[in-house]
Amino acid sequence: MSNLIFNYLVYMVYFLGMGLVSSGIVLMPFNIMRYSTILVIGLILFISGTMFNEVVINKNKLSAIEVTKLIIVSLSLAIGIGMISGGISHFKENPNYVSYLIPIGIIVSSISFTVKNNYKLNKQNKIKLCVALIILALAIHITLSFFASSMLGNGGDIFNNMNNMHK
Repeated sequence: MSNLIFNYLVYMVYFLGMGLVSSGIVLMPFNIMRYSTILVIGLILFISGTMFNEVVINKNKLSAIEVTKLIIVSLSLAIGIGMISGGISHFKENPNYVSYLIPIGIIVSSISFTVKNNYKLNKQNKIKLCVALIILALAIHITLSFFASSMLGNGGDIFNNMNNMHK
């Protein structure tokens, strides 16, 4: 029973951190101090969950270099995925910002995932992966930019509804 509770708490911290990272990244332009704080708390939670998962649950013995690599790659993975998920959730709030956020998030998270999971790619496959990611990111950016330019008004539902509540 204690194993169940511990594993649940580790995963709750892990995914709660991811949610906070996602919110912090995408909403930061609206309130830098508030959402930077949320982003930092999310990153701390995500790294804590990652470390507990790798070291305690999976019982991996990591050297100082491996711990440092795990932290850096996990942070970049969380930020990349946060850029994608936050951008999808809040496209309407800041479409121009999100048109950059999602494609960059795809590149950052894909590379981080590859490194974190020790995929060994030869030079040719690395080049193919990089070219494919750049083409995908450009296509998504162009598509999102088109939708952003066709949207009328500033801000999305969340911020319009908040303004209407204060009238």
